[in-house]
Amino acid sequence: MNKPEITSQLANIVGEEYVSDDLADLIPYERDDQFPFVPPHRPDYVVRPRTIEEIQKILRLANDHKIPVVPFASGINRKGLCIASKGGILLDMRRMTRIEIDEEMMIATIEPGVNFAQLVVALNDYPHLRCLTPDAPATASVLANYMLRGIYATSTRYGIDHLLTMKIILPNGEILDTGSAATPNTIGPYCNIVNGPDLTKLFQANVGTMGVAVEGRIRLYPMPEKIRFLLISFPSFESMLEPAKQYTIQNLVAGVWIWTFTEDALKTIMQLKSATPEWFALGLFLEGTSTEVHDQEDQVLAIAAEAKGEVLKIPPDFENEFVLDHRYMRGDVRGWRKGNLYGCSCYGTFKNLVAYYKAGKKLCEKYGFEGYHFEALPVSPFHGQLTYIDPCILWDGGDPAQVTKIRAFHQELRAALLDIGIYGFFRPFPGVVNSQELGMYGEIWRKIKQLIDPNNIMNPGKPPLD
Repeated sequence: MNKPEITSQLANIVGEEYVSDDLADLIPYERDDQFPFVPPHRPDYVVRPRTIEEIQKILRLANDHKIPVVPFASGINRKGLCIASKGGILLDMRRMTRIEIDEEMMIATIEPGVNFAQLVVALNDYPHLRCLTPDAPATASVLANYMLRGIYATSTRYGIDHLLTMKIILPNGEILDTGSAATPNTIGPYCNIVNGPDLTKLFQANVGTMGVAVEGRIRLYPMPEKIRFLLISFPSFESMLEPAKQYTIQNLVAGVWIWTFTEDALKTIMQLKSATPEWFALGLFLEGTSTEVHDQEDQVLAIAAEAKGEVLKIPPDFENEFVLDHRYMRGDVRGWRKGNLYGCSCYGTFKNLVAYYKAGKKLCEKYGFEGYHFEALPVSPFHGQLTYIDPCILWDGGDPAQVTKIRAFHQELRAALLDIGIYGFFRPFPGVVNSQELGMYGEIWRKIKQLIDPNNIMNPGKPPLD
């Protein structure tokens, strides 16, 4: 079947206005902010389905003719996860915006096109409930972010696992309901407890490589009476680690961000000035009843004082911005003010934070990057000292010399993190995660992919297959 015939078939499924093979429509999908690591490549078709049935028909057509398919939720993409490296169909699901709130069950059922701004607005009718919003733009897809285990300002207390079940369209067009939805005469598809393995986990952190997630059921949480943001500076990186650890173990905070900024990074990201070449601080989110927050604050400040921490008096507007981000949605993307923000995010152990931090700093000095920003966030459950780690670099993607340097920096930092020892990288990004390094785990991962998607049409070029 030639290209015009495929375009015609797709138009028969979704309507002519929702499919295009025009160059002007394809170019916007060909790259994201990580183009130095994942080369631009445009799809052959952009299709914008509205229903599950339409996606089933599209996948059957693609599977029959071995056409690659790349699922795309809201367009807030990073590091090549939605780059059509083999061409084919870009499945843009931004029209799929259904939201159902089950107040009694504290569950929201959402489609992939629902972003955090839309979900928060829907939850305004239920002021005692909230979703947990990520350290990402408000226009990010809720389902995609939860599938990929985003990072949230509440992760120290509530963790990162907010997705219960999913509805997946497999490459052959069949529907798979994960979790309790698979049980006959189920009392509601709201639980990941089912008769056998939890298959929801199988499709998490698989970036559209095994099927298309068309629906998810997510946890909702009680809205706290009060939220307080504190910013505490410390004389050194090491001096703030014990307070951060105690805040986590004693459950005194919803979130504790461990931050370091060079002077350039502090000015760009936080819009603050420092009298020192590097600035060290903990960003703390306290929440609960007014009495609980008051008690938490007293304990937090006492622990900080022992480590010579200084509570900063910050402008009300600055604190309100952080509280709004924490409570509702990310309204500001501070890290991109300079142009590009590089991060080699991973999960590791709290006890290795100094080593992770120094590895990034050493390489910044080697390659001449001035905008170094290191952040870490202890994650619940803290067994094994689970911590999110992100050495970040502010750089200019419009400078060919910096593009060359950031590529070399990336390879050295990735190797350095593996040498120190990590649990795993944040997401299965191309050029970061290599299933060949994972031994039997990687082999089984690849075999499962081949079993579910024998024609390799689902987002080819991404892990687990190269």
